[in-house]
Amino acid sequence: MDVGIFGKAGAGKSTLFRALAGAGETAPQGKNVGVCAIKVPDARVDRLSGIFHPKKTTHISIAFHDIDAGEPDLLSPASLAALRDVEVLALVLRGFADDFHPAPPGGLNPVAEFLEISSAMILSDYLVAQKRVERMTKEAKRDAEWTALHKAIERFEREAPLRDLSLAGDEQRALAGFRFVSRIPTLLVLNVGEDGLRGEAHPELTGAAASAGVPLVRLCAKVEEEIAQLSLPEQAEFLKEMGIAQSARDRLVRGAFDAMQYISFLTVGEDEVRAWNVRRGSTAVAAAGRIHSDLEKGFIRAEVISSEDFLRCGSMGKAKTEGKLRLEGKEYVVKDGDIVHVRFNL
Repeated sequence: MDVGIFGKAGAGKSTLFRALAGAGETAPQGKNVGVCAIKVPDARVDRLSGIFHPKKTTHISIAFHDIDAGEPDLLSPASLAALRDVEVLALVLRGFADDFHPAPPGGLNPVAEFLEISSAMILSDYLVAQKRVERMTKEAKRDAEWTALHKAIERFEREAPLRDLSLAGDEQRALAGFRFVSRIPTLLVLNVGEDGLRGEAHPELTGAAASAGVPLVRLCAKVEEEIAQLSLPEQAEFLKEMGIAQSARDRLVRGAFDAMQYISFLTVGEDEVRAWNVRRGSTAVAAAGRIHSDLEKGFIRAEVISSEDFLRCGSMGKAKTEGKLRLEGKEYVVKDGDIVHVRFNL
């Protein structure tokens, strides 16, 4: 899962990236991008690993990409190329001012900053779509791509992104190759000062985020960078003293999952205990395909038990005795925390 951290100069996105990098592995990826990989903490995986003692324990991994904004244009060709490669956009907005970073003329306005960046992305997508339609007009092509592009252009002309545009399956496939940036699921990250951690800083952004249908996380990147340099016990104590319920890493992970509408399911055994991410509403056969394409092709049934029930029972034997382990068919909708074992035959 790839999350792009993006924002205007001075918003603090690079500070946030360094805070995240303190908890993961970093590597340069290109002139405009840096990347750090972070294992998603999941107590269920750890507890199940303690029961099965597998050869390998695998958490879901999220790669955070620090994407530079273009200068003087916000969306340079290199920035757009990097944005099109991510699954989720974490848009960092400035909500702090200090001696080294005084407030800009007119004061801080994260809502206006959000709308400015959103408008730039919509305009970029509009120009791409319009150019393609002009070419299709000359070629007299009228197909699913033509229909989808006109739906997209209608949204752009209303200054609306593509994130929540409903499209038929063939229309979605037709637009997929364009990798429109306004279609990327988005998470707003308001970077506040230390004083902004208590209370709801810039409450007007809450309404703007709700209207746009995007999750919102408030944090102080400077404090999170300091936390990242501490040992795990020290981090817990520091968070407690600061009155912070969760670290930025955990909140960004949760926010990214919410933006993508992801849930986690698990597979267990002596070889490996592993967490997998799938879209909310995914069926058992789709989850099987997430593990391996052969499981999807030869799917027969799925043995399913919630991790909560299994951990309470302590073993599959007891879970069967109590009737908590059940067989489900292809259309079963997988729930967050389900332990799934796929029966298949090729």
